[in-house]
Amino acid sequence: MERRRRRTDRLPLTEQLPADPLARARVACDHAAAIGFESVVAMHVPDDGSQGVVSGAAGRAEPLVDVARGIARRALHDGRPLQLVDTEDRIGARRWRHAAVPIGRVAGGTLVLVASDPNLSQREGQALATWVAPATTAGMTVRGGPCASLARGLANEFDADAVVLALFASSGILLNMHVRSGGLLHSARVPSDTVWGEVARHGAAFTLGDLPLHSGVELLASVGMRNAALVGLENGNGIAIGALGVASAGELDVDVAHHLLARAPVIGPDIMTRLSSTQVPVPAADGSVDLHLLAARVGCERFVMYELVDTEPQLIAAHARDGSRAVDTADELEKQLVGWAARKGVGVVSDDAAAVLIGDHTVLYARDGNKRALDCLRLALQDVRRNPFGGEDDSVDADAA
Repeated sequence: MERRRRRTDRLPLTEQLPADPLARARVACDHAAAIGFESVVAMHVPDDGSQGVVSGAAGRAEPLVDVARGIARRALHDGRPLQLVDTEDRIGARRWRHAAVPIGRVAGGTLVLVASDPNLSQREGQALATWVAPATTAGMTVRGGPCASLARGLANEFDADAVVLALFASSGILLNMHVRSGGLLHSARVPSDTVWGEVARHGAAFTLGDLPLHSGVELLASVGMRNAALVGLENGNGIAIGALGVASAGELDVDVAHHLLARAPVIGPDIMTRLSSTQVPVPAADGSVDLHLLAARVGCERFVMYELVDTEPQLIAAHARDGSRAVDTADELEKQLVGWAARKGVGVVSDDAAAVLIGDHTVLYARDGNKRALDCLRLALQDVRRNPFGGEDDSVDADAA
């Protein structure tokens, strides 16, 4: 017998739920059971480590209360907006899947919604997590990565249910979807020829309805979102890095896209800074850059700067992966690549090293057996200023050594 799909899209709007976490949890239990989940429990997990207390329930909850207690505590410890757990009855007669979603803080503990059903899908769990995620997370552990607070702030500012960061990756676009709490709900890679790539390449901003009809935003539609506003992002120096989206199950303000466009010049560099494992070197007023920071940003085993004196390269400074001074001397390959880059005026690469002429008098060299050295140089310099290899094209001419 074919299972009837649960209509998570018929859950009431989040704004229609009570603001008080306890009342919210009890109402959520009733609505989740009404659309077909077999068991729904609102569990109060005390801070003192004592046994969880049932604060609300619907459906066949009683046989699964003990299981719900353990899953709720695990969800709080993990800090994710959704915890999916599979169990089976003691006699192995029936398998269950449970979705645990933190709802919010109450006196002395935290409330967690645990929905259980033999046929519960990941998409249904994500829809529940998006629906009841808390906007206030004080006292809660939230696992959302370095952009969690940014996502939470944007969701609050634009009264959104979900925030998506869509950033260019080595292949396609990496989507990170956050719920209102800032928690990271889902990551996926999509092709660049979707609405995310379009808005990113053009630096545009617009609002979408009928989300199932648009390539790239199917995930938002599948968790109950009906409207989304998207804006392109750049790194502060004119180089596109991806796009940002805010989505809602209800109506978005008609001016959201315009507000996002106004904020985009700040949001893009902020995201880059948050995602960076090293500090971005900032040029001084005279255009100089701290070489220690630049070397750490490049992140290769060896990073060297040469200055051309009467067309001959002279070593200025050599650095290790962490930006510290390097004591080893240049080998023959380094001298050869640097000389070729100086004479040809292009990027020159070998299997594990690269050299490139910057301006008229500076050659940068990097070597690393586990990385593409030319890409490391290019990306680090893009963080500092406009594409240093010239023109509007991000590509780099390279001759194999």
